[in-house]
Amino acid sequence: MTAPPTLAGFDPLSREFLTDPFPTWAQAQKECPVFFYPAMNYWVLTRLDDVLEAVTDWQTFSSRAVALIPPPPDLADRVPSGFFKSAFVSIDPPEHTVPRKAANAGFTRSRIAALEPEIAAIANRLIDRVEASGACDLMQDYCYQLSLRTIVHVLGLDDSDQSLSSYRQWTEDVFALMTPVVKDETGARSSVERPMDDRERHDRWSRIAEAADYYRRVIAQRRADPGGDLVSVLVESRDEHGQPALDDDKIITHIQELIAAGNDTTANLMGSLVLYLSEQPEDFAELKRSPALLENAVEEGMRRRGSSIGMFRVTTRDVQVSGVDIPARSLVFLSWQAAGHDTSHFPNPRHVDLRRKNAGEHVSLGRGRHFCMGAPLARTEARIGLQTLFERIPGLEVVPEQSLEFAPTLNVSMLRSLHVRWQR
Repeated sequence: MTAPPTLAGFDPLSREFLTDPFPTWAQAQKECPVFFYPAMNYWVLTRLDDVLEAVTDWQTFSSRAVALIPPPPDLADRVPSGFFKSAFVSIDPPEHTVPRKAANAGFTRSRIAALEPEIAAIANRLIDRVEASGACDLMQDYCYQLSLRTIVHVLGLDDSDQSLSSYRQWTEDVFALMTPVVKDETGARSSVERPMDDRERHDRWSRIAEAADYYRRVIAQRRADPGGDLVSVLVESRDEHGQPALDDDKIITHIQELIAAGNDTTANLMGSLVLYLSEQPEDFAELKRSPALLENAVEEGMRRRGSSIGMFRVTTRDVQVSGVDIPARSLVFLSWQAAGHDTSHFPNPRHVDLRRKNAGEHVSLGRGRHFCMGAPLARTEARIGLQTLFERIPGLEVVPEQSLEFAPTLNVSMLRSLHVRWQR
């Protein structure tokens, strides 16, 4: 048997890669666009055409490739049965169809349009807190706050500072516990788990158990007195027989998943766009002057470095991709990030081109049946968030030569801080 192609030096959790993965992706696309990573036992697809083919073929590239590191026995009864196994990102049709339809009702065009004044109001309140200081941590003081407060508003959850801090922590816990998983012919589970000692594992699961307790109380309240929020939409959803489409355990999973997705994605999109445009001062100045460019700039920001690095899939059969044979029951990572830098589709990919005509052809929001349901919210929130920021603080600039730190995750690019300043 021929040895699978590998990429020398590939380390997706190294600080160097997390900070700037794009030289590595360029190397892969040139040398071995489909390669195997033996240290974690998964394959990687880097070219846009290959990623598109895989993400739209869910029968071959199944989404049942993500789970959480199992909870400690003393916490198992407090965590929903099969927590996260029923997440939108972890299931295929037909199981995916009913909850997806229910949640889609919360992201209609009319609902998102009605949210615009609230998003702008949140953005302005956050800027009010820091404007007089002349400096802030853009990620912690603005981007994460805006995205978290917006999704919490959509869900109809408590938005006190203490609760917001808990949502952020629970999100980090889920991403830390998330692991690719595949079963062999006997059904035995095999997973790729980042190093985690027993104490950390217990602490993270303990907080997720607290989250589940809280969400159960919210769900009970919505069943007794539903409103116009997304939790009420999930609670009131019905299947084709008129029965509740989702039980409490699944609703708990979907609430946590939506907070996690809505919390980090738009925040990191805004932060990375500001970061990269700070290296292109003429373009940065033009974008601040010309709000009409923001819509395409948001798409270009997602292409340049969207918050999602990519997603895992598991093959249901032997398959060949770009002449490389991938066996059945293999973990495969579809790199949205690398695909957005495929030079055959996006010339000069490291440059943020505010007028790039095909910027929207990125896959940072997925494609096909797993296209991000929150995409309309993410696009609207990023556009309003950036426009408000630039209108209120037109002289904003990134503090030079600062050290950037990204959370060590395989799926999501999470910038911990970005220090900015302006003249008071």
